[in-house]
Amino acid sequence: MSEIKNEGQSPAEVKPDYAELAEWAETADIGPDARITKAVGPEAGLSILEAVLGSPEAVKRAVGKPSLSSKGTSPSRSLRLSAEMDAQLLARAAEEHRKPSAIMRDALAQYLAKAS
Repeated sequence: MSEIKNEGQSPAEVKPDYAELAEWAETADIGPDARITKAVGPEAGLSILEAVLGSPEAVKRAVGKPSLSSKGTSPSRSLRLSAEMDAQLLARAAEEHRKPSAIMRDALAQYLAKAS
């Protein structure tokens, strides 16, 4: 596989050859002493992403949630819900084909608009 140089590029500028990557993944030369395990958890596939994107920093830039703010990262808040409220939220999200976080943001925006 040819080396992909992406250091310093934004995710939009990174356009790997997916066909080439797929071929590499399907035909990789695995030695007889290789130990292959199924990756599980948040770090699964990280080494592949680092190899493709060129560095852990490039992975951090390319992966992650898009910012809701025009400047860098978006602030995050956490809240606890009753089991009943969570079930209602998940049901509504499924019904509307939306993420629960989007519904919560909309509800807060409506509340703040009325409170002003």
